[in-house]
Formats: sequence, structure tokens, C-alpha cells
Amino acid sequence: MSTENKNISTPKTGPLDNIGDLWNDFCQNTGFHGVNKLSGITGRHKIRLLLWTCVILSCGIYLIVRVAEEIKTYYRYPTTMTQYTKLQNEIEFPSVTVCNLNSLNKSAIKNDSRIDNYYFNTSPFRMNSNVTTNWSDPIFEQEGFYLNQTLEYVMTNHKDILDPGGFLVDANFHLSYLDVKKYFKVKLIPRGACFTSNPDLKLKTNHVGSIFHLRLMLNLDSANNYYGSSYGEGLKFRVHDSNEDPFFEGDGGGFYVEPGREVFASMRKTRFEYLPKPFEAIGNMFCRDHTNDDGSQYYRSSCIKD
Repeated sequence: MSTENKNISTPKTGPLDNIGDLWNDFCQNTGFHGVNKLSGITGRHKIRLLLWTCVILSCGIYLIVRVAEEIKTYYRYPTTMTQYTKLQNEIEFPSVTVCNLNSLNKSAIKNDSRIDNYYFNTSPFRMNSNVTTNWSDPIFEQEGFYLNQTLEYVMTNHKDILDPGGFLVDANFHLSYLDVKKYFKVKLIPRGACFTSNPDLKLKTNHVGSIFHLRLMLNLDSANNYYGSSYGEGLKFRVHDSNEDPFFEGDGGGFYVEPGREVFASMRKTRFEYLPKPFEAIGNMFCRDHTNDDGSQYYRSSCIKD
């Protein structure tokens, strides 16, 4: 049996003498694919070494460009909208808020020019006059203007809303009469005294059309009109989610009804779910990522008022 001697070389384990040795050692031991082709330790042809250098540099540049593009895309926070139609046999009827544009009761307010000037300055007519209110006049303290303005106190100067003979004469739903004091409550908004659906009592419907839905009969009591929230008279109402404040300002601020008219309002339910910052919700606006201060859910009108 003959034995053939082989010259087996072992890798250099001593200290590296120069940059070339360091580069050759890195190329032969790195885990990056193809980098070992850049080493001249094996005496490869120079053209082959040049080609591998171009290939690896091109791949490195492409990788850097792609990573930079992905980072830019990430910080643009692209938004994907998903829309779908869900059919239901029964749906919760939304809340309705109705406001008399002249809710102040002239017969309940003291007949005094100083009081008239104050309410004049709270109406749209103040834009066309330079009438001022002298708050140092003792009449404002005598009439309770400096007291805590509770709902009960404020309503003493407004027309009755839910009481018999008040603003809401009667209401029916699915051709059945509703107890107005049970299904509605008084609500004060910047526009004045209004009434809104009781959010604790949900009405549900499985009908379409105006006959079986909510029907309201209202009395504006125009004879006692005073300075109101509008130049004219009539009412304004808004259909909204029961957990959402009625937002009457701007576009989509509800329906306006002139006195002596009958109005039918059709509606369609649209649900919005806004993402928190940095995603934009409306134009360049952002919605806060938490609930309202009272613990209720965060809805569109609250987002707008931010």
C-alpha cells in the first residue's frame, strides 16, 4: 500500500501584519455572500476580481436605496381605507337634537333697556351696532347675572321645551306616542336651549320611510320671540350618533326649518374610525388617541373641536 503525502496548509493564526492581510482575512471569514471573491489571496484573475467588485458594489447601492425609500415611506404614514356594506335587519335609531333659533322668552325677561342691551350683544345684530354693556351697573348683580348658571336657572329665561304647551308638543315613533319627558331631555349649547334624544333610551327600527319613523310636532311660540341665535326665526335640527355632541357649525350643520313648514329628513349612517397621531384625520388635523374627559367614546365632532 502506497501513501501519498499531501501538503495541507493551515490558516494563519498569528497577528495580521498589514491592511492587506486584514482585508484578506475578513473576505475569507465573513458571512456575506460573494465578499470572499474580492480577496486576492487565492490569486484569482484581475478581471474576475473587478467583475465581482462591481456586482457587490451595485448590490450594496441598491440595498441602501431601497432601505432609504422604505424609511421615507414609513414616515409618510400611508393610510389604507377599507369600505364595506353591512346589511342589518334592525338598526338603532340615531339621536335628534332640535333648537329653537329664538329660544329666549321675551315675557320672562325683565323689561329694562340695560337688559335689552346685554341680550342684543349676544345676538347676531351686535355686528351692526356699537351698543355696549356696562357690567358695573348694579342691575346685573340684582338680576343674578353673577350667580352660577345652572340649567334650571338658565331655563327661567327661555321658553318651555318639554312642559305641556312648550316647544315639543308631541312625538311618536312607529305610529306610537312617546313620553316626551322620558325620551327627550333639555340640552344647552352655544346656539341656545334645545332638546335632544335621551341617550339612555335607545329606539330601534326595522322600517324605512317617513311614516314609521320619528315624527315631531313643535311650537315656536313666535309671539314671545326675543333676541335669538339667528337673524330670522325658525328651528334647526341635527341627526347624530347618541354618543356624539350635536355640531351645528360649518358644513353639514343640520337642517333649517321655517315656521309653519313640514320637513322630512332622510339620512344614512356613516361610521368614522380615526387613527391617532401622526395619521391625519380631517385635512391637516389630528385626533387625540383617548376618550373624552367624561369617559365617553371619542367621536367626529369632538375631533373637530380639538
